[in-house]
Amino acid sequence: MAPGRHQGKRGAKAGWTLAREPESITLRDVYGAVEGNGLFALHRTPPNEDCPVGFGIRPALSSVYARLDDAVRDELAAISIADVLRDVQAERHVAG
Repeated sequence: MAPGRHQGKRGAKAGWTLAREPESITLRDVYGAVEGNGLFALHRTPPNEDCPVGFGIRPALSSVYARLDDAVRDELAAISIADVLRDVQAERHVAG
């Protein structure tokens, strides 16, 4: 799903058209195309700098959130759209 090369439509038979083969598109690619921001976010309102916790919470959590986001992105990079499709088809076979 490259920028400018994917198409989406609404309504009956809605969905996306892939710009590349499913084996070459990872869930990290999808995540980057539709979300892009980190999974975790700090509160928009700055904390009270006079508070013993508020004073250091942003730097402490920023580091943790960055490591978590990297770990999630690494996991997503290991799974392709083709992998997901195979899993869906296997579930259908088991349930069928």
